[in-house]
Amino acid sequence: MADDLKSSAHVWGEGKNEQTEESPPAYSGAAPEEAIADEPAPLIPTTATTTRTVTRRPAARAAYDPLKRLATLAAVPYHKYNVADGTLSPDRISLTVKHSDLHSHPQHLLPFVLEQAALPPKPTLRIVGSHTGDRVDFDITLNLTHLLNLRNYKWRFNSAQVTPLSGSMVMCDKDDSSVPTRIATSVKQFCKDRSENKSFTLTRTVEGLPTEMLAGQVRNLAASVKYRGLLRIEFTDERSKVVVHKQPGSWFSSILGLHPEKKYASVETVWNLWGGSDEESEHGKAEVGLRAGQEWWQSWTSTIRNAMIMKHRGNVGIDDWIETRMGRIVAEPRMEWGSDQWDR
Repeated sequence: MADDLKSSAHVWGEGKNEQTEESPPAYSGAAPEEAIADEPAPLIPTTATTTRTVTRRPAARAAYDPLKRLATLAAVPYHKYNVADGTLSPDRISLTVKHSDLHSHPQHLLPFVLEQAALPPKPTLRIVGSHTGDRVDFDITLNLTHLLNLRNYKWRFNSAQVTPLSGSMVMCDKDDSSVPTRIATSVKQFCKDRSENKSFTLTRTVEGLPTEMLAGQVRNLAASVKYRGLLRIEFTDERSKVVVHKQPGSWFSSILGLHPEKKYASVETVWNLWGGSDEESEHGKAEVGLRAGQEWWQSWTSTIRNAMIMKHRGNVGIDDWIETRMGRIVAEPRMEWGSDQWDR
């Protein structure tokens, strides 16, 4: 419990994040020769050479801890998600910006794209249990953003500039010096285009999340608490698109579709899951994602179980997880539930 309280200090800002680096093992060189001037040389040579091979061990991998992982979210500048003249879609996936300076002036659009690209998407897991049409038994949403490797992301470009995309894909590191140049080329072409209806899209993509494995675990958990209703499992990447859109000035033209939208190739950032160390996060992404998903599920199973049985509707977060760690376990239903047969 003491460790949990120490970890929670990072979440609520009551401590400093400490990072430790494992120093490489010391390498042993040959011992220096000592001059022995006064002793006679031995008849048989006694000097032996010993060779030691020292292998650099990989960095220690940190085990999953929700409190420590949530502390990493403090570095995200959330206020930058709120863009002037921006409209968020009802499903919270796409933000559309129609500011004239962005679709007309490259010097404004380029820094805007670079700034927005550094913001991660918000992957979520929604679990809905229902029966008899729209009758909802529980509706649970969990935020999975803390599973992402927030220290690093990749750029992915398409060599084609305008959709339909037919060019080859190019991957670049986050700090690759060629990235601003690549984006500037697309930005200049977009702003120079005088089309009445055009759009430029930034896409934030999550890769490596083991959705099939997690969906299977959710279904097994629902069955274990005797739930027999209809189960719907949704994985959604909220805030995953930013669209700069210039629409026709005339509403009449928009209704009649006189100016088809010209869509420019999107700039894409790719976010993978955090594997516990920088080295593991960069290699074997499928294995890293699977292990991260398994560790997350093991840590949150009891919390999700409680929410199902309590017929919770809304977000399930760290407060619920802490309550579970403190010993709150909801009693399992004595009878099957979630079906009209058991409601009578």
